[in-house]
Formats: sequence, C-alpha cells, structure tokens
Amino acid sequence: MSRYKAEVTVIPKDGVLDIQGKAVERTLVSNGYESVGEVRVGRFIRFVVEAGDESSASDIVRAAADDLLVNDLVESCTFILEPLP
Repeated sequence: MSRYKAEVTVIPKDGVLDIQGKAVERTLVSNGYESVGEVRVGRFIRFVVEAGDESSASDIVRAAADDLLVNDLVESCTFILEPLP
C-alpha cells in the first residue's frame, strides 16, 4: 500500500451567495486593496489516504468528498494528491 496526502478545497459554486466572501472583499477593499474582487471563502481539508495506486487514492478522495465533505447543491471542490515517502 502507498500513502498519499490529499488536499481538498471546497468553495461555494458560482452564483451562490457567499456572505463570508463578501465580508472579506469589503474589508480588503476598505483597507486599500481596491483591485481585489470576487472573493470566495471556503474550506481546506488535508488528510492521508492509503491505497494501492494513485488512481485508487483519487477514487477514495472523490468518494469522501461526494459523500461527506461537499454539499454538491451549493459547493464545488478540487483536490490534489501527493505521494508520501
């Protein structure tokens, strides 16, 4: 079995109201960062997966995201896998 570090990023889908993102955007702009816009605030989840190969690890991460980590009605996710020594 190989070990992989999974880093999952979950953010609200485009078109879904992101109150936290709007608050962060207003604060950034009011503090001089006028060029910042379209801020989205989400979650970052990191965990280790044991699997036979990278494809199997990817399947496990995708299943975990679909089952437990993401509300697919209002959120989307991306993830990165990195082999561990």
